[in-house]
Amino acid sequence: MIRFKNVSLTLGNKQLLEQFNLNIAKGDKVVISAPSGAGKSTLLKLLLGFFEPDEGRILFNQKELRPENMRLIRSQIGYLSQDIDLPNGKVEEVFDEIFHYAVNRNINYSRDMLIEKIREVNLKEDILAKNTIDISGGERQRLGWILVMLLNRPVLLLDEPTSALDEAMKNYFVDYIKQTKKTVICSSHDKEWHTEPMRIITNLRS
Repeated sequence: MIRFKNVSLTLGNKQLLEQFNLNIAKGDKVVISAPSGAGKSTLLKLLLGFFEPDEGRILFNQKELRPENMRLIRSQIGYLSQDIDLPNGKVEEVFDEIFHYAVNRNINYSRDMLIEKIREVNLKEDILAKNTIDISGGERQRLGWILVMLLNRPVLLLDEPTSALDEAMKNYFVDYIKQTKKTVICSSHDKEWHTEPMRIITNLRS
């Protein structure tokens, strides 16, 4: 489904990827667990078209990533960024706005579905009325997870998705990924991700 073929990338004066190869089949669960600064986040951003490789090719469903097809590819990806980049505004209004984007209008979504997920991740319903800039890091991370789950896209890219959570919530989301049929690439240092059926990648060089 996803293939990195001899991909190299240098940012600034630092080479992050060198002749990197990785094949990811549909439904695979891959955890990138390389050291800090090794290019884990960059690998995800390459798949989203935020960077272009200096060398090599990246394929998504057998099609090479190019500017002209990135919009279609991104519509199939749920991305949870490390800084949980939610728009400013009341939580409920932010979710409503996101699901009114043209690319998301065909997705089944309702306030009741949002509330159900909020309860599942141990948040209180009053968070719906709070501004996204006024909530804690752990709350933002759980809201990011809720958004990814409700968007229900076939591929998930997760960048340090449990860094602000306690052990119980980390295990909750790891279990969710273990059970999903989605294709998942996760960048994380958390030990909870080192479990079956996760495939652990520790080196981004040839």
